[in-house]
Order: sequence, then structure tokens, then C-alpha cells
Amino acid sequence: MMAIMAFSLHASHRYELYEVFVAPTDGRWTLNVGEKASFDITVLHNNVPDSNFEINYEISEDMMPARTSGKIKLKNGRAVIKAGTMKNPGFLRCKVWMKNGNYDYSSSGTIGFNPEQLAPVTEYPSDFLDFWNENIKWARNCDLTPRMTLLPEKCTDKVNAYMISFATEHINKRIYGMLSVPKEKGTYPAIVMYPGAGVYPINPEIGMAERGVIVLSIGIHGVPVNMAKEVYNNLDWGALQSYQTHNVNNRDRYYYRRVIQGAVRAIDFVKQLPECNGVVGTYGGSQGGYLSIAAASLHSDVKALVAFFPAMSDLAGYLHGRAGGWPHMLNKKEYQTTDVINTLKYYDTANFARNIKVKGFYAFGFNDEVCPPTTTYSVYNTISAPKELILAPTSGHYTFTEQYRDAVDWIINELKKQP
Repeated sequence: MMAIMAFSLHASHRYELYEVFVAPTDGRWTLNVGEKASFDITVLHNNVPDSNFEINYEISEDMMPARTSGKIKLKNGRAVIKAGTMKNPGFLRCKVWMKNGNYDYSSSGTIGFNPEQLAPVTEYPSDFLDFWNENIKWARNCDLTPRMTLLPEKCTDKVNAYMISFATEHINKRIYGMLSVPKEKGTYPAIVMYPGAGVYPINPEIGMAERGVIVLSIGIHGVPVNMAKEVYNNLDWGALQSYQTHNVNNRDRYYYRRVIQGAVRAIDFVKQLPECNGVVGTYGGSQGGYLSIAAASLHSDVKALVAFFPAMSDLAGYLHGRAGGWPHMLNKKEYQTTDVINTLKYYDTANFARNIKVKGFYAFGFNDEVCPPTTTYSVYNTISAPKELILAPTSGHYTFTEQYRDAVDWIINELKKQP
């Protein structure tokens, strides 16, 4: 899964001589359960639909095995594939691919069936909040002991950039990040940015800070975020390989326990800065969207949140014959144990979402197979607090420029208008 600075903030479109497009025949990306769906397939050559290739296709429910597959001949670059319907709320996906000479071309289209009716299947433990309140209390037993180092080479005429770290649980258990602070004298709201999955360096977020907010971008692995790329590659293939599964059979030792503690303590860190006016928002995509929701649900001082296609959403979906969230552990038999299933209930985005009380901005797409729409829509539907959603039915695991810009504008405006 790509990270937030590495989860594509802008859509990445690869232009080719042949382009394949999949869209609903009647132009509707959402239907009612029981309605028949069909997809228009268009292949453009130099922007003209004049190709007569044979296309392979398969129809499946979100992340499920194909319910039907076959081949169809294009006529003047076009074809129609009938996809049937769904009996329950969810998503139906049409994947198509073709070969021309040495090159392969493919695309997908996904139609939602009453997605606004989706609900999580993950159980909510009766002691969920007790578990996390105790863990946050334990993390706060240790003083932050903040450390800040000015990075002159990263500063601009408007923003100071710092390498920072703070303690959580123990003086030697530290979270590292990059801090951007407006230079002009005054106090400002703060945004805590959480990273997408992976092991990589992090740069300070200067652009947002130049608009009059403090921005803290943290890593989650307890290592400095400004080392050589080779160091992160070695960690990714070594000690931190598949970190998402480390100790997943034990809720008290699971990797994300310390991560979520650090996500909450990051809010404590920015609040104690003399330049912070006490107004804080959370922001992230994918794994970062998960942490944005989790931290906002656990820290009472958060005033607004942004979450793009949150990971760890409704993880138990695979146990109920439908899509589960990244990292898709429960679609593998070795993880379908009582201990793992029980642990993941305490870490599922859906269960943090039940406790969200602040305004939120959310965005995701229907073609996302990293954080499938069945899971992200289920989480979104669970949130009872005021919320805004920008859907992009054609997008996968990335955001379009408009979604990103709207999210940044939204959270800065929300935080600045707080009393």
C-alpha cells in the first residue's frame, strides 16, 4: 500500500497509444439492489474509438472471486457487458484487459448498489473504550521530553522546519517527525499528518504551513524520518517487514498499539508548542486515514479530521463473504484464528469511527482494491458526526487533485474558524 506522501495525492494517469475505459451503460455509478447493471467498454486509439480487438473480462463483487468471465469482440472500439445485479448492498466490478503485440492494456469499472446502506460486520467489543483509555493513560505516564532541531536547509522565508521527537510510554520509546511552523509571530491551529503504510523518509509540509497552520508530519516506526533511503529499504526488508502483522494474535502486543498511542501523543506534542492556539485537526490517507480517525476518536481536543480511503476498515468482512480492509489478513486461513480475530476488533477503523464526534472530510473511490469501497463506505456510514464525502467512482488507491485541494482548504478553514 502506498504512503500518504507516497499515497498518491494527485491522480497518476499513464497515457498510452491505446486506452481502455469502463463505465456504466446508463451513466449511473450507483444503483438500487435488484437493478440490472451493464458496462460500456471503450478502447481509444489516438483518442478515437476505432479498434476491433477481442477483450477479456470478468465480473465480480468487490474483492471476491469472479462470478462470470469471458471474451467479447469490440465493434468500432466499443462493447457492452451485462453484469447482472446484487441482492445486498455492495459493489460490482468489471475488469477488462487486452493484448496488442507486446503490450497489455487493462481497466476496471465499479458500480455501487445502495452503498449508503452498508454497515460494518466487525463486532464492537464492550470494553473497546476502556482498553484504549487505559492504553492512552499508560502512554501519558511518561513525559513527552520533546526534542526539536531546526533544519535551516528546509526552512523558507515564511516557515521554520524542525526535526522533532517525543516519548510515548517510555523515555526511549520515541516517535519522530517533521514540524513546520509559520515564522510570523502569533499563535496558530495545528494539523497532525499521519503517514500511509510503508517505511520511508518524511519531509516537512511547507505549503500548508505557509497558509497559517502548524503542521506535524509523523512517522510511526520509532526511527528518525530523515535518514538515507537505503536505511528504510533495509528496515522494510528486515525488522519491519510485514509490520502490520507483528504480534497480531495479542491485542496488548500488536504493532499498532504503540502506533495509536503515538498518534494520540502527537496531538499532545503540538498542543504544548507555544505557537499553537490549542486547535488541532488530524489528516491522512490509507494507513494515515485510519490513524486520523483513530486519533480523532481518542483525543478530545481534536476539532476536525480528514481521512482518505482509510485502511484497517471492517477487517472481518472476509469472514462474512465480502471485502475486508487492508492489510487483508483475514482472507488468509493462517490468520483466521480466534486470537487474531479478537485482536483486530480493537484496532478496526469501524470501531474507532463509532466514537467520532467532530466534523470530518472523507474521500475514496470505487476502483480501490487496496482499501476496498465496501469497507470505506461501511466506515463512513457508521460515523454520526457531521461529515462531507467526495466520491470519485473511477479512482483507485489515490486522490484526484480536486479532492486533495478541497480537503486541504476544508481543514484549514475549519480549524481557523474555531473559537
